Amino acid sequence: MKRAALLLTASLLVGCVREAVLENDVRSAQWRARTLGTAADPALAFAALSTQLVELEALYQRDPSDPRARALLERGYLLMARGFIELRRLEAAAAGDGARAEQEAQLAADAERRASYYASKGSPTLQLEFQSTLRAADEACRNHDRGAYERVLNEALARRETSAEGRLEHALGRRLAALWLAPNVAARCAPAVPR
Repeated sequence: MKRAALLLTASLLVGCVREAVLENDVRSAQWRARTLGTAADPALAFAALSTQLVELEALYQRDPSDPRARALLERGYLLMARGFIELRRLEAAAAGDGARAEQEAQLAADAERRASYYASKGSPTLQLEFQSTLRAADEACRNHDRGAYERVLNEALARRETSAEGRLEHALGRRLAALWLAPNVAARCAPAVPR
């Protein structure tokens, strides 16, 4: 009887310690994600995010039901796909390297699939700050309105950052806007040729 009570107490204590360690690790991951948002250099932020995603995957494996870990993974993979990998794809397109641009597009699609997986087994719902600007420019491009396309992107380049935690997304948005204005990328928005 005494032994059973001792085993039960030890089991409860181990469970409490495990939960406390997990809680601490999740809070630490949230803090690192907020800190990443203050980065002004996308190259350094890319390396930090890559490391964070590996750590977050391990955290998710410890408790797949924790919505905070899933949200961090969703946001991290979206930032990777729509920010960092898209930057590399556009750099390749601007340089005329179609093969590398296609390879980067495949990597972005993989990161999007991972974000979808962690988004509560559904489509990603998070929107990154720079996406609305790029969506407006893309719409102008589809309408063959090169003037509006360039105006939207130039406004994005001139926009000031509004918060320290949004510094990384602002920097990514500016870099993406600049690449969308590159001749090889912007050429896709040529006016429709009348027939």
